[in-house]
Amino acid sequence: MDDKEPYDRNVRKIEKEIVDYLIQSPLYSTRNEITSRILLYIIFRKEISQNILKNLTGYSSGKISEELNNLVDSGMIIRKKIPGIRKKVYTFESVDQISTTRVKNIITALLKWEGELDKMKNEMETNRSKLEKMNGYSNILKVIDFYLPAIKLYEKFADSLKIK
Repeated sequence: MDDKEPYDRNVRKIEKEIVDYLIQSPLYSTRNEITSRILLYIIFRKEISQNILKNLTGYSSGKISEELNNLVDSGMIIRKKIPGIRKKVYTFESVDQISTTRVKNIITALLKWEGELDKMKNEMETNRSKLEKMNGYSNILKVIDFYLPAIKLYEKFADSLKIK
């Protein structure tokens, strides 16, 4: 694979429209936009170089490199060296692998918030008389009361997936 764009301009235009559409969907909206764009282009193309990703997304080489390293470190994608030349491409084992890894990463991130949310709720309840008159108090408490039980469910799910 070289860094020459293998797709014609019309195909790239349609590909970009699909990527732009999917970025707005709930499936990809939980990640930052650059990570989602990179993942989608990797999925669409199966194998892609950093330089082509840079050309497709318009992001800097440094930002692309940083995101690719994060995705490789998380296990979502694979860095593959091309034998005989000093070139790397990025690919994936399966869309299932990407999806499973994303779910595990989201659950791990949510589980880290349990202690903080417990502390926040306790402080809010302890200082209720002072805080409840403040704008947003009840909304923040509702959010905390929504997420704490949800985190308990995520803990059970994490145990079943052996995430912790």
